[in-house]
Amino acid sequence: MVAPTFNLANYLQRHIYFAIAAFLILGWASAADAQQAIASIDRNPVVEHSAFVLTVTSDESLTRDAFAPEQLINDFEVRSTSVSSSTSIINGERTRSTEWRVTLLAPSAGNYEIPAFAIGSSSTAPIKVEVVRAADQPSQDRNSFVEASLSTETPYVQQQVTYTVKLYLGEQLETGSLSLPSIEHASVEQLGQDRQSQEVIDGRRFQVLTRTYAITPRRSGEFTVPGVRFDGQVRRTQPGSFSALGRIEPVSTRSADLAIEVRPRPAGFVGEWLPSEQVTLEEQWDPDSTRYVIGEPITRRITITAAGARPEQLPMPSVEYPDGFRVYPDRGQQESTLIRGVAIARATYTAAIVPANAGEFTLPAVQIPWWNTRTDQLEFANLPERTVTISVPPGGLNVPGSVQAESSSQDTSTVAETDIADIGQRHTPVPEELHELLTYWQLATVLLATGWLLTGLLWWFNRAKQTPTKTAAEYVPLNARQSLHNLKQACKNNSVQQVRTALLAWHQARTGQPARGLFHVARALGSEALQTHLVGIEAALYSKEPQQWREGAALWKCVQELHQKPRLDDALPRLYPH
Repeated sequence: MVAPTFNLANYLQRHIYFAIAAFLILGWASAADAQQAIASIDRNPVVEHSAFVLTVTSDESLTRDAFAPEQLINDFEVRSTSVSSSTSIINGERTRSTEWRVTLLAPSAGNYEIPAFAIGSSSTAPIKVEVVRAADQPSQDRNSFVEASLSTETPYVQQQVTYTVKLYLGEQLETGSLSLPSIEHASVEQLGQDRQSQEVIDGRRFQVLTRTYAITPRRSGEFTVPGVRFDGQVRRTQPGSFSALGRIEPVSTRSADLAIEVRPRPAGFVGEWLPSEQVTLEEQWDPDSTRYVIGEPITRRITITAAGARPEQLPMPSVEYPDGFRVYPDRGQQESTLIRGVAIARATYTAAIVPANAGEFTLPAVQIPWWNTRTDQLEFANLPERTVTISVPPGGLNVPGSVQAESSSQDTSTVAETDIADIGQRHTPVPEELHELLTYWQLATVLLATGWLLTGLLWWFNRAKQTPTKTAAEYVPLNARQSLHNLKQACKNNSVQQVRTALLAWHQARTGQPARGLFHVARALGSEALQTHLVGIEAALYSKEPQQWREGAALWKCVQELHQKPRLDDALPRLYPH
């Protein structure tokens, strides 16, 4: 029997294979033990400006602040973070895990990376994220999106622009909100209530929420209307499952930015600037007639209506009345309504008219210039002239100052003189002793009265010397002094916007009537110098290129001369003197 020979080469080969296999198995087990944290996102690619969820899971029991996404993620906006912990026992082995769910908001289209995170004793791997434009997203993957549009992209300054926002939702909405667009040098307000409807796009049904805003630019130039953002939560369910068992997921989307070029008002336009789609003038007379009687009051209401405008933009009609009419204007009333998605502004101005002279009079026509934004041309809203006849009431007049009143006064004097004469004729003679006594007391009474009169005159002259003469500034009404002070400071600072606001406030405090623009102030005061200054203010406010206004000192000098004049309402007689 031959003994087996020992083969050293085969022995070493078998042991080397065994060592390599053992090394690989241990290395794999060690690597498996080292993979203790995992990061993932719920979708990739992601639509720009939309929300997606980053999930980070660790098999360790960690505290909430063990992972701080706000400090680690720079390319994406962190919206919210929720943390949950769990413990499970499988085959007697206890395992623990901590999970973070972070809602991120994608930036504009491009390629980005979520970096690796060190969590506890392990770390995650980085994630490449592709952000695509909303237009490039397949229609079947669009669960929610926002579209926005403008009624015009080239409006005039102070022209109202309709901004329509539509939110499309293909999932069940739980909560949500739309942001209000914020634009520099423009006012933004919502028009009416939201409207809900349904639309079918590429065979898929969407719930549609429509919201309308009115944007009124206050300055000409190029602007960007930022997109409106929607943030909310939807309930996502698997096909065939109950909707109540769906999972609440955050959703965020945004409309695209829109460019707008605001044109300045045309150079040839004269008067209060009023851009609108339609402007009308109406009037009502009470009583409605062309024949009136002296002294009987008449009520006239003039209503101006403008489509696509704000109430404060409506100018006050300039109405001229012939001599022989006393006019007592009332404060105007303004309102704004929405008709078929168009903002309608309306202002009503009422005046009480009292005719004082008889005859036939022609009331001139009323005209308001406005700029038609549809036809892009100047137009006028008109009220035709009106001819009225004023007659003397039956039985004549008995008004103080009239011929009848003077005749009555003369008759009364004649009667009084006749009565006194009759009394003198019927006077009984007085005895001589009593007559001398009456003469003594009459003389004493005259001397005493003369003394009192001289004392009163001396006191009045001394008081006149001690009382200082009031300056013109002291005759400014108390309620107008604060607005006058504000106007002075605005002129000192050459702040054209503050000057405009202070001028309107000063006019209202001084006259008690609101002004419908700067030129209304100049017309009310009858000052051509002030009107010249206001042309420069209007140019600085509404020109296409920003202008430096340095006329504050000259304007304040003009106002100093004007505020010394009596107020308009001081010169008007009272409607009811008794």
